[in-house]
Amino acid sequence: MNAAPVFDRVYGGLKRMLREGRSSPGARLDPAALADELAASITPVRDALYRLTGERMVDAAGEGFQVPLLTEPDLRDLYAWNLQLLLAAPRPVELPRAQIDADPPMSIAERAEALFAGIARLSGNCEQLAAVTALNDRLHAVRIGEQSWFGDCDEELASLAQAESREIRVLLGRYHRRRIAAVPELLRLRYRAHG
Repeated sequence: MNAAPVFDRVYGGLKRMLREGRSSPGARLDPAALADELAASITPVRDALYRLTGERMVDAAGEGFQVPLLTEPDLRDLYAWNLQLLLAAPRPVELPRAQIDADPPMSIAERAEALFAGIARLSGNCEQLAAVTALNDRLHAVRIGEQSWFGDCDEELASLAQAESREIRVLLGRYHRRRIAAVPELLRLRYRAHG
């Protein structure tokens, strides 16, 4: 078998696990156990873990790897950086809809990612889109818990997706400030999922 497809499969599988929050923050990532789980040899697993370390989705821990620990200041910074990147995009004439009626339905985290990537895409700046996409990956596991904490994420994202261009900056600011204020609770939800 060609090495590239194996690496792509392993990398995609590991990234999916991290995005879904299957391991608790700070958990050790054992390349041998992951190789068994992903039906691959240890080499593509290690290569994928190194790549994910470069993407800041995995931390190098001594001789091994771990799921990054996420502190309150870290999460506040991620939300604030996401807002800054989105506000740097030119005011769109029409926002991309976040596939509200997608089949199968998208999760809240997926809808937020689609919306924010769409806003970044309108900038025409590939670096801005890459940065927003990377933030989407790093925030995905936390965003999974947003629905249970806030309860009205559907309406909030629909308002963002349907906003007039003059409203979007205000709504994006409100969306992100709300989450920054709830960082302690969102982290408790994230850590409780494995406690």
